[in-house]
Amino acid sequence: IETIVIYGIALILFVVSFIYNKEKTKKGLLKGMKSFIKLFPILIPLFIIIGILLAVVTPDYISKSLGENSGIVGYLFALIVGSITFLPPFVAYPLGVELLESGAGYSQVAGFLVTLMSVGLVYFSAESKYLSKKAAIYRNAVSFIGAIIVILIVLAAY
Repeated sequence: IETIVIYGIALILFVVSFIYNKEKTKKGLLKGMKSFIKLFPILIPLFIIIGILLAVVTPDYISKSLGENSGIVGYLFALIVGSITFLPPFVAYPLGVELLESGAGYSQVAGFLVTLMSVGLVYFSAESKYLSKKAAIYRNAVSFIGAIIVILIVLAAY
């Protein structure tokens, strides 16, 4: 139902935009298509890799590694893997849903997703080059601590 509502709202807003200004709407559609075409080569391998991982990694393994009974090891595993990996949000959130459906715990998935999108060990060298090494370390440390806080909040909520 949520998907239908979201698409319905998008369609209504598209029609309103088209009625209000046809030229800007056409330009926006063209710009969106160009962006999608640029992203498409990146998306396909990501979806393939996630599909393969979810096919190879069994729900039993996910439940043991990231399940509610995984303890501190599960939290550390989620935080470390999330810190090392990088996925854009539109790929990360569906992965989080898949992990939950495969038996992972809410707090472990929350920590995984927060570190996945905020701690950037993969981009550390580029980040330290453009900002500074000190700034990159601080930002990653604060993001990691933030992920731990999110885990504690979700843990308290469930």
